[in-house]
Amino acid sequence: MTELPARIELDRLARGRHEWSGSLPAGATPRLAELEASLGSAGASFSVDIGQGRPRIEGNCQGSVTVRCERCLEPMEVTVAGEFALVAVERIEEADGLGVEDPVVVATKGQLDVLSMIEDELILGLPVVSRHERADCDGGQRHFGPPGESEPTRDNPFKVLESLRKDGSGDAY
Repeated sequence: MTELPARIELDRLARGRHEWSGSLPAGATPRLAELEASLGSAGASFSVDIGQGRPRIEGNCQGSVTVRCERCLEPMEVTVAGEFALVAVERIEEADGLGVEDPVVVATKGQLDVLSMIEDELILGLPVVSRHERADCDGGQRHFGPPGESEPTRDNPFKVLESLRKDGSGDAY
């Protein structure tokens, strides 16, 4: 699979539909790294339709991302996939004139930052809370005693509240 271009000059494209597909180059996702996620492999295919109005971008992306499980704090791999349909605008202020059903991507001076656009879609596809689905994910409940020793029993902290519920006659409120 070929690498996606880093940028596309939208003003230089002729009218009609233009298509690209390929993989993201290594190190192309710095914002994913800020989220403590690392991209294994990712690819995308998209088209740019240059017509009468603003350029329209449609496509899909998929990737394998390593994140941290929120239960056990161990690394886990998630598959991220998404589809997008965007309208290219020169400045974000131009989005105010469009409806809410038209998500936008900013292409300053006609330059579409392809890698950033694909990274946005991968970030949007990440789970809100990353957790293993396996039953062996212990959720951080670890016992640090010798192997085979049972966990210590603890008193119920709400047992004290039971005495407050009863008055002197033993009747509950």
